[in-house]
Amino acid sequence: GTEVPAVGDFNGDGKDDIATFTRGAAADVYVALSTGSSFSGTGWKWHDFFAVGTEVPAVGDFNGDGKDDIATFTRGATADVYVALSTGSSFSGTGVKWHDYFAVGSELPSVGDFNGDGRDDIVTFTRGPAADVYVALSRGSYFAGTGVKWHDFFAVGAEIPGTGDFTGDGRTDIATFTRGAAADVYVARSTGRRFVGTGVKWHDFFAVGAEIPQPGILW
Repeated sequence: GTEVPAVGDFNGDGKDDIATFTRGAAADVYVALSTGSSFSGTGWKWHDFFAVGTEVPAVGDFNGDGKDDIATFTRGATADVYVALSTGSSFSGTGVKWHDYFAVGSELPSVGDFNGDGRDDIVTFTRGPAADVYVALSRGSYFAGTGVKWHDFFAVGAEIPGTGDFTGDGRTDIATFTRGAAADVYVARSTGRRFVGTGVKWHDFFAVGAEIPQPGILW
């Protein structure tokens, strides 16, 4: 139906697995583990109340133990961020708030290890005319920083931002896709404390028109 799928290594065996978030009122989370040639399990519920309603779920290793965990962004006026850690066979914790003011309103949040310390952090893109980018770093049990701006002009207007380690240095960088007729792709690389580069074009004709780019935040 309208469930939201995601990918991550939830049991820490080095193989990526699949998860699905039902959201809505039930807000269940199911996982099917990779065997190396198939995904095993349809009805394996790893959490029974997470990413409620229209909250935005995400996947990352937030405590750095080698197993991917889940996060949810409430956005709107409250802008809370909750995390449930993976035990290897379930996600533990419903009301564990890791941040109480991040990804406000309709900002676009995402996840990545922006400082290269082995723990995944969170990022939010304001887009529009300001096009600011804020990061809150993981301390293993919470995300630190609300007003820590890592870039002040990136993913302008309705551009589609995304995250990935594009330079291969172990730190997650940011990209933005202009789409439309120009279809440019820009990258700002992480220094561990900020993203550098506004006009660094990595491609001049990719994701044309209304094509859907990856990695892209499509909320």
